[in-house]
Amino acid sequence: MKLTQGQEIKKARIELVPMIDIMFFLLVFFIFVTLSMVHQKGLNVHLPKSSQGSAIKMHNFVVTLKKNGSIFLNKEKTNFKGLPALLKQRVVNKKDLIVINGDEGIYLKRVVKTINIIKKDGFLRVSIAVNPTT
Repeated sequence: MKLTQGQEIKKARIELVPMIDIMFFLLVFFIFVTLSMVHQKGLNVHLPKSSQGSAIKMHNFVVTLKKNGSIFLNKEKTNFKGLPALLKQRVVNKKDLIVINGDEGIYLKRVVKTINIIKKDGFLRVSIAVNPTT
């Protein structure tokens, strides 16, 4: 006895629309994962604007000066007295670039004091972060 009598046998086929949906979902997923892997070393501050600013390729250390008086090396909170010891502990190569990332409204005195601390310890490269203007 045949069970398929009177019924059509359909061939299996691969549906492309759900496969395309899955591929787009994977693409979006990998884009978001990649964007979240970008490691920001400094904290968010309102940088001053400058028309002479230029992009730097690579920096490993960011000293952040907040408007409320707090100081951070990368994202680790410190103060002016603890900054030299923290720099010596974290920065192995004296030729590494140290970027000063400061709020727009901080006093110049704090920036100069920070540069003096960094230079006194023998670090050779110091830069100040700015927002470029057009």
